[in-house]
Amino acid sequence: MLSVTAGENPRPDFEESLRVVKIDDTHYVGAHSLRKPVAMARGIYGGHMIAQSLLVAIESTMSETTGEVMIPDSYHSFFINAGNNKTPMEYEVLKLYDDENIAKRSIVVSQHGKNRLTCIVLLRKQGTKTLHKVEESIPPPEIQVKHPDPDKLHQVQHTDFCRNAFDDDFVDYRRTPEENKLHFSERWVSLFTGLKNIPEPGTKYEKVKDALPDALGNVHNYELNILRPKNSQSMKNPIFNYVGLGEISDSSFITTMARVLHIPWAPSIERGQQYDPDRDATYLMRSSLNALHILHYNAMSLDHHIYFHNTEYEPTDGTAFDIGKDWLAFTYQMKRYSNSRILARGYMFNENRKCIATVIQEGLAILHHGVATTADKSRL
Repeated sequence: MLSVTAGENPRPDFEESLRVVKIDDTHYVGAHSLRKPVAMARGIYGGHMIAQSLLVAIESTMSETTGEVMIPDSYHSFFINAGNNKTPMEYEVLKLYDDENIAKRSIVVSQHGKNRLTCIVLLRKQGTKTLHKVEESIPPPEIQVKHPDPDKLHQVQHTDFCRNAFDDDFVDYRRTPEENKLHFSERWVSLFTGLKNIPEPGTKYEKVKDALPDALGNVHNYELNILRPKNSQSMKNPIFNYVGLGEISDSSFITTMARVLHIPWAPSIERGQQYDPDRDATYLMRSSLNALHILHYNAMSLDHHIYFHNTEYEPTDGTAFDIGKDWLAFTYQMKRYSNSRILARGYMFNENRKCIATVIQEGLAILHHGVATTADKSRL
């Protein structure tokens, strides 16, 4: 077991927060302990583990002569245990394959000898074509045309670095009656996502007034401190664009199944009980989409997969993205829900409307008693 010392995680510097220290060719350790998404969470945010293990895989391909690294082609992880926020993560790397164009890594992530996550990462030389088939039949989401300026939408900034922007259609499924004819697995959730990093010099967080309806339709005004994307610094090391994509890929996914099921945000309404504002998920929506599920079901990610579609980290084929500056459109479907297991698949598009990544996640979603009683069972 490696000997590590926890250092205070220096939010909001993304690169420093996720930095790893190389012990030897097959062992790395986080420079800092990773943080929980919220204080009440049972473990650290899964996106932190995804991002940092991806960084380890990338750094393990670094050339001793040129300092060049390979870029990720695909990432496949399995969550084993919730990580704690007291100790940095330890990484044991098995180099499965290496040649001048391809590398394959198996990584075990642990804390004090207890495994937290395992992953397989396939990497390729910059400028080479993807090693997987890109799904070309998925069109760019309409949300990019409908809302060319995501800064005007509802926004949340959470789990240290993740940011999301969403429209009124996300808040209220009744605004999209066309979905009523669709099977559960055919309904799309579309929103914007990105990563907030260190503010540009002289920039302060902007106090933004917003308003959201509760589950009864009553509108409530509130204020948020927002760091606008234009005021967030780009990554000093562009390879962190990939790391950042891993970070945000878990920020709003299987946690939003209630929106797909077309059930009220307050379970008390569905059960025919007196409305309880303390059990209304619209209040959670003001601060994090990653916690949106907790009133409806217990959610736990089991595995997480990312396919990266661009050819280099500063590409010229229109698939470039700046994870700290751009709004990426994330559109996804809950493809299957059975025996408390849910499978979600989504696509991320850059501001050029090019698909830059496919994300797939399977998880547990154990509904609380009485939840989904009003859902149209013929659509499940």
